Amino acid sequence: MVELEQILARLAEGARQVLQADAAMVRLLDEEDARLTVGAVSGLPAASWRQEPIAVEDSSLDEEALAGQPIIIADAGADCRVVGLPEGYRSVLCVPLMHENHPVGTLHVYATAPARFGEEDVALLMPLANLGAAAVVATRALTALEAMEASKAQFIRVATHELRSPVTVAQSLVRSVLKGYAGELTEKQTELLGRISRRLDFLENLINDLLALAAGKTPELAREEGPVVLNASIGRVMLLLQPRAEEKGLDVTFHPSHERLLVWGTEDGIDRIFVNLVSNAVKYTPSGGSVTISVRRVDGQAQVEVSDTGIGIPEEALPHLFEEFYRAPNAKAMEEVGTGLGLTIVKDLVERYGGCIEVESTVGQGTTFTVTFPLVDL
Repeated sequence: MVELEQILARLAEGARQVLQADAAMVRLLDEEDARLTVGAVSGLPAASWRQEPIAVEDSSLDEEALAGQPIIIADAGADCRVVGLPEGYRSVLCVPLMHENHPVGTLHVYATAPARFGEEDVALLMPLANLGAAAVVATRALTALEAMEASKAQFIRVATHELRSPVTVAQSLVRSVLKGYAGELTEKQTELLGRISRRLDFLENLINDLLALAAGKTPELAREEGPVVLNASIGRVMLLLQPRAEEKGLDVTFHPSHERLLVWGTEDGIDRIFVNLVSNAVKYTPSGGSVTISVRRVDGQAQVEVSDTGIGIPEEALPHLFEEFYRAPNAKAMEEVGTGLGLTIVKDLVERYGGCIEVESTVGQGTTFTVTFPLVDL
């Protein structure tokens, strides 16, 4: 992301070059304190200008400009509105930085010659000032959004971490009772406890998904990345999910690559991508169907396909598939538990590791997810 300081520096330098002036300065407005802070300078030695913030009321020049009026000063020495002008400069042009009629700051341009600036210079500078103001507002908004996302992710991480232990304990107790450790159960009791167990499974999956999502949006929570062997990752996923597939009577086939393909990421992250994709394939494929995972090199990249002969995804659902908490209507209609976060996590992880993901699906025939990663050469 381009930092605010970079934008301001480019704005000051651009203003100086456009008008072929000797120096330029950008001041940003803090509306809460009604103060102006120097954001960037061009052509001015650090010791020659006032660096601490100033109150708007202490600078008539800036105050007028913030009201939306460009100011041309032919002789700064004879104009009382000029405050803190570096020595040696005679001409000043000050224009407002406005975004949607709202002041953001001011842009000053200086020249050593008197009467250097005119209306034609205002006409040249105002489009640049307006563009700069829009960039400042957009950058501030993006920074605030990123901070909000980080705070949200941190809250989710803490909250879900605190929930994990009691849910795990509750699930353990329910399973113990179902196994008869508290005595024989009636059919009705078994049914009710089974429902409770399934809801606890859902909560456990939701907690795990929320933690994974928080980790994806909070880089400091992520583990150190490095080369990961794709065949080995899919092998681990197969070991984990094969029992569930066999329970449903599914034919699961893995076609590994004939060469050792390395991709960038963490083992946990790469495994998580394919655990989510393959578990979805198993979950939404009826008994007697098939799931196929293939790893290959395509056009100098690593490609993994996860295909199934399941229920498929409606065409109108495809654009929303990777949104948080979204589930396709036909998936919701099934009894299978789902949080609607699995594919969001998949997309976040794939893109974090420099890859991309595509999906093709036909209702009643099945779905194919294709994940492509850059290869790592060692």
